[in-house]
Amino acid sequence: MDVADRIFLETTRRFAPARLAREDVSTALTLVQVEPGKPIADLGCGYGRHLAAFVEQGHAHPLGVDRSALLLDEARAQAPSAHLLRGDLRALPLHAGSLAAAFCFYSSMFLGTHADAVAALREAARVLRPGGGLVLTTDNPLRLAARPHLRYEEDVPGLGRIVEESEWDAKMNVDRVTKTLRTPAGENLSATFSIRYYAPPRLVELAGAAGFILRRLEPEAPLTEETLQLIALLEKVP
Repeated sequence: MDVADRIFLETTRRFAPARLAREDVSTALTLVQVEPGKPIADLGCGYGRHLAAFVEQGHAHPLGVDRSALLLDEARAQAPSAHLLRGDLRALPLHAGSLAAAFCFYSSMFLGTHADAVAALREAARVLRPGGGLVLTTDNPLRLAARPHLRYEEDVPGLGRIVEESEWDAKMNVDRVTKTLRTPAGENLSATFSIRYYAPPRLVELAGAAGFILRRLEPEAPLTEETLQLIALLEKVP
């Protein structure tokens, strides 16, 4: 079992209620306007919280893709009617033009180098139909840059002691987050996640290099340090 996957699962599902996933999916579906029954995919679906929300909102059989066997096992329990595939977002196990729309929540596509991000976006473009939409949600890099060093810790009943520390790399636009969990059984688990972020001008460049155009960005107002996140609708160039 991958320690990073276990830490992600145990910490995220405690602090990410189903209500937030439903809100994420509702916003994304409003942007992309894809009809129920059309093939859609959550790229980097994790343990399935957004898949369950897609099912609730009329998309009975969404596809979830993730590299983690542990997280996919949890996704099966969260969304039994979803179709699940284990795979790398840089080399999706899907035919070209097989999706009407795709979604990637909370920067799952950007957990690597810039080259990895370009490769993942190009793969998303490959598997989408011409004119198909990709909805990306990410944290706001301006907000992260304004708080470059953060630490959080809490004792969580039934889980243990969680310590989370983040360091913002302004040169690389990467947030390095180290999560440490000490379980009631005395286990000490730790993993570091490096997440890359793109401000709107760079996101436009990245999208263009991958075969997309930026159709819409939420919020439409200029970003400030108080803006929580970005939601982008990218459309595959016909």
